[in-house]
Amino acid sequence: QNEPETIVSNGAIFTFGKSSFADNEPGKFWLKNNHPVHISCGGEHTAVITENGRLLMLGGNTWGQLGLRIKPSVSKPASVKALRLKKVKLAACGRDHTIVCTRQGSVYGVGNNQKGQLGLGHCNNNTSFHPLHPFSNRTPIKMLSAGSSTSAALTEDGRVFMWGDNSVGQIGLGDEEFAAEPRELTVGEAVLWISCGYYHSAFVTVDGDLYTFGESANGRLGLQVEQLANHRVPQRVQGMLGRVTQVSCGGEHTVAVTEENVYTFGRGQYGQLGHGTFLFEVDLPKPLKHFSNSSIRQIACGENHTAVITSKLFLLLRSL
Repeated sequence: QNEPETIVSNGAIFTFGKSSFADNEPGKFWLKNNHPVHISCGGEHTAVITENGRLLMLGGNTWGQLGLRIKPSVSKPASVKALRLKKVKLAACGRDHTIVCTRQGSVYGVGNNQKGQLGLGHCNNNTSFHPLHPFSNRTPIKMLSAGSSTSAALTEDGRVFMWGDNSVGQIGLGDEEFAAEPRELTVGEAVLWISCGYYHSAFVTVDGDLYTFGESANGRLGLQVEQLANHRVPQRVQGMLGRVTQVSCGGEHTVAVTEENVYTFGRGQYGQLGHGTFLFEVDLPKPLKHFSNSSIRQIACGENHTAVITSKLFLLLRSL
């Protein structure tokens, strides 16, 4: 459901993948005098931020996740006029919702809110962007992430805030069912990276440790058998060489970058783990042979596929 997208140096946006609201053909868009600098893909929608802080949205809008009110879908990037003066710097698209952060530090949410994933203190859906009550004590937000019905924010000083569905522990709040407002996780050390999958989440600490939590089926948490009973709270993933620097959570799989290699674990029946097989699951972190001693710039997971950027772009994906 998620489309990988690429920003090239001349400012064009290329899209490819399956779409229920447009032709399943690769597309490209040129933004005149508006260089794109940030992209996020959700279940069937995409957010684009330009260098001057404009927010552009496209894709399905069944739940109002584009913030364009009544439009059912949009096949080309459309500007969110309500945020034009806000100068957006970050965006994260979940399955049916979107969260953004402005340069002034305000966070806004739109779309499906049945599990409180917009962080507005209630569970009513919204078709226009609404601001969250300030939650970071004026500390700037450095990263956002969104899952199926979850959202997360990481501050510049390494604090993690999460909200939304916690039915299987995917926001790390133990036995609570959901949180309709941002809640700070007790981590014990500063965090440098966060990621929300469909029903699980992960973060990386400044010491290079990876923690996962949420739905534990199919090995997506990468935890030892004795750790699985406590899957509703963050636990450290073992068995990887070197410090972890990045993590990305997909539908039912996880990818982590260390100083030495790329590790994958979880469901792999579509080849999304990149081991040259279609094994249903890999329970523990397994290194990829393709990327040993490579300089990894970034990783990203869709529901059933993975992208890794080195000096070239690699895709590990399900055929459509």
